Amino acid sequence: MKRLDRLSRLGRLGLAAVAAVLLTGCGVRQSDVIEAGAPATVTVFPDAEQRQILFFVSSEGRLTPVAGGVFVDREGEYDRKVPGQTALMMLLAGPSAQARAAGLHTELPRAAGHIGMKSGTDQVSVRVPVAVRGLGKTAVRQLVCTAAHAEGGDGTAEVTVAGDDGRLPAMHCDA
Repeated sequence: MKRLDRLSRLGRLGLAAVAAVLLTGCGVRQSDVIEAGAPATVTVFPDAEQRQILFFVSSEGRLTPVAGGVFVDREGEYDRKVPGQTALMMLLAGPSAQARAAGLHTELPRAAGHIGMKSGTDQVSVRVPVAVRGLGKTAVRQLVCTAAHAEGGDGTAEVTVAGDDGRLPAMHCDA
């Protein structure tokens, strides 16, 4: 009987301990929201006016945007807008060694010579020193998408490409 009384007493003590824990909660008091200011911001890459998006081709044959063409002044500050002609020269020079190592290539022939570019609000005209009529669809899209994103564009501009053998119909970047 003494043993049964001892178990009952232990059971009651256990129930009392569980009830005490449940009634006191976890000990964290409720508080108001504490304002800590705006979220932290970090410049991961320069903005659109200081870099250029070039379009190369992945190993699966898909058009792939690659950020490049960052201009830095002598003090290490990003200070100039990337001219569209420079972006197209970079595109015609082909992907960098780092981009090639990542599996990117170009469908465009290497070319050197004068590149012309005129851009307006929603239209871009480019002249490249290659024959454009015989280029494949992917090569043309590389030119069109790079030109549509040139000089901080958002890629929605209508692009007309002209080359050594004539002009292609105006088109949009559908990448």
